[in-house]
Amino acid sequence: MLPAPVKRSCALSLITCTVFLTACGTNPPKLPADSLQLPPPPSLSTPLPSESYSTTAAPRMQGWSKKLMGTQVMSAPSKTPGQ
Repeated sequence: MLPAPVKRSCALSLITCTVFLTACGTNPPKLPADSLQLPPPPSLSTPLPSESYSTTAAPRMQGWSKKLMGTQVMSAPSKTPGQ
C-alpha cells in the first residue's frame, strides 16, 4: 500500500495531465467563410499604366542603394563584429 502523500502526488499528476491534454485537444476556431473570398478582379475599363512597374522601380532602388552605401556603417565596416 502506498503512503498518502504518494497517492496525492499521483492523483495530482494525473489530474494535471488530463487538464493539459483536454486543453490541447480543442479544435481551433474556424474562420468565417466570407473572409476566404477573393477580391473582385480589376475592371476591364481600368487603364494600364504608361510605364511598367520595373521601369519606375529600378531608379528608386538605385537611389536607395546609393543612400545606403553612403552611410558610414556601409562605407567603412567596423573592424570588430557587432559594432
